[in-house]
Amino acid sequence: MPMTRALRRALAEPLPFASSVSAPLLYGLGPGLFIFLFFSLFQPLGFSLLPALPRRFLFAGYGLVTALAIAANGLLLPRLLPRLFREERWNLGRQLLWMAWVTLTVALGAYAWSGAVCARFGLADGWVQPRTIVLDTFLIALLPITVISLANASRLQRRNATVVSEANRRLELALPSPPALEQVEIVAENGKDRLRLPLDELLAVQSEENYVRVHVAAGAAAPALLRSSLDRVARQLRPRHPLLFRCHRAWIVNLSRIARVEGNAQGLKLSLSGGSAVVPVARRYIGDFRRALAGR
Repeated sequence: MPMTRALRRALAEPLPFASSVSAPLLYGLGPGLFIFLFFSLFQPLGFSLLPALPRRFLFAGYGLVTALAIAANGLLLPRLLPRLFREERWNLGRQLLWMAWVTLTVALGAYAWSGAVCARFGLADGWVQPRTIVLDTFLIALLPITVISLANASRLQRRNATVVSEANRRLELALPSPPALEQVEIVAENGKDRLRLPLDELLAVQSEENYVRVHVAAGAAAPALLRSSLDRVARQLRPRHPLLFRCHRAWIVNLSRIARVEGNAQGLKLSLSGGSAVVPVARRYIGDFRRALAGR
C-alpha cells in the first residue's frame, strides 16, 4: 500500500525535540497567555452571552489550565516514560501524539474549571458539556500548535542544511591532524584503570550506562571500556585537547577525524575517517559545533 508506506515514512520523519518537553515551564507560559488573550478578545462559542464576572474567571482559568497542563506533562511524563522521550528518537508521529495528549489534558482541565465556575455563579448546566469542551479545545489548540511545530521543523531543517554545507566545505580543506606525539589519557573512576593513546587514533568516546566506550581508528589498539561518566571524561579531556568536542549527551568526538557531516531538523550525523561509528550532534550543540569546526 503506497499511501500507507508514505504515511509511515512521514510519521517517522525526525523532528526537533518538543519545546514543551525540553523547557516545559517556559513553554507553558506562551500558550497559556495566548488562550487567555484569545478568549478575552474574541469571546467565541457564545461566551459573550455570559455575565462579565464569570466570563473573566473562565478566561483566566483557561489560560492557567493550559500553562499548568503543558508544564506538568513536560515535567512528569519524560521521567515516567524516559524511553519514549529520547531526544534522538523524536519524530513527527511522537510529536503528534504528544500534542494530542497535551491538548486532551488541557480540555479535561478546562471542563473541570468550567464546572467549578458554573457552580460558583449558578450558571446553566448547558455551559458544561464534556464533548463540546473537548472538541472545541482540539479545534482551537491543535491546528496552531501543529502549524507552529511544522514551521519550526522546516526552519531548523534549512538551518542545519546550511551548517552541513558549511562544515563539509571546511572538511574539504583537509586541515592538519593533531601532532603525532600528542597523547590523550582517560582515567577511570577508580583512579587506577586508564587508557593512554595518541590523540590522532582516538575517534570518539561514547557513554554506555556507567561506562564509556573509547572508539579508536582501525588498526590501532582495541576499543576500550572504562567505568566512568561522560561528564567526568569531558572534564578531563576538553581543557587539554580542544579537538575533543562534546557533541551529544552520550558522545565526545575528535573533530580532526570527521570525514563528512549530514543532518536533518533533529540534528547532525558525523561520519568518521578510520572507523564505522556514526556520531550524532544534538540540536542544542549545533551552534557550538559550528564554531568549534570553524576554529579547527
